[in-house]
Amino acid sequence: MIELLNISKAYQQKKEFLTVLKPTHLSIHDGEILGIVGKSGAGKSTLLRTINGLIKPTTGEVFVDGISLFSLKQKDINRMRHTMGMIFQHFNLIHSMDAYNNIKLALTIGHYQDDIDSRIHELLYLVGLNGKEHRYPNQLSGGEKQRLGIARALANKPKYLLCDEATSALDQETAHEIIDLLKEIQQKTKVTIVFISHQIDVIKDLCTRVIIMDQGEIIEDQPIKAIFTHPIHPKTKSLVHSLTYEKPNDVIAYELIYDQKNSGEAILSTMIKIYHVDVNILFAKTLKIQEEWIGYLYIEIHGDDLKKAIQYLKDQRIEVSLYA
Repeated sequence: MIELLNISKAYQQKKEFLTVLKPTHLSIHDGEILGIVGKSGAGKSTLLRTINGLIKPTTGEVFVDGISLFSLKQKDINRMRHTMGMIFQHFNLIHSMDAYNNIKLALTIGHYQDDIDSRIHELLYLVGLNGKEHRYPNQLSGGEKQRLGIARALANKPKYLLCDEATSALDQETAHEIIDLLKEIQQKTKVTIVFISHQIDVIKDLCTRVIIMDQGEIIEDQPIKAIFTHPIHPKTKSLVHSLTYEKPNDVIAYELIYDQKNSGEAILSTMIKIYHVDVNILFAKTLKIQEEWIGYLYIEIHGDDLKKAIQYLKDQRIEVSLYA
């Protein structure tokens, strides 16, 4: 388990201090896949680099499995980092080394004690690069480079896998292949994954829990389904709407959110018959969150029994909110 207690980070610029991470409390539980989402400058990367000791916080403490990270000597911090694998946006591979030796270097630095050759081939098979051990990075596609980066990050059997915009440099199809690979690896190894991204559509396919960051602070922390069905902060709602429906400014609409436990279409038609309201459907979309489908329906409703009609929908366990 990783715990961040009152972590903050500020840099001095001439006579002023620039705060990039406001006082933050965060617990990362063993075996979970935590997503950290926010725009550039939100503080995501600073938070991640504080977790693995690359950035020393201005205030607060980082505990890794009960040990205060920054109370250690530098050599012990370096040793602690071997429990954390790191995946980068632009791969950070050694271009003068082939795939085999890129992984071997990580094993050598980590003082791997078992059969190195066997471990390298095990990793290449795990990430789908078996038979490509003698390929150099410039002979690999973007997706293959990231697969190699993942293999290298997993070399010393870390307990934690930290991913810094690991899919941002990839096309959409390849990005989803990498997400599927990370899910498969987590199921096999039970490694704890911390995945930062500005792409909420990537997060929804991977993470079990999501925190939203803005201007150096955590503004929301919820399980993945709740982020898409009960977003609290306006910026979280805006992120979700970027995947569902961005309403024209001159339209007042209601947002209906339903899951597999209820049928939006049947309930809607029943509401119209009972309460004699007029409904104009503006937009509809479904999103797959983990293994569950969530439906979003955006409608205009008019009628004398509007309040009763909306309450009827809520009674049927449909989330209804005014999308003004």
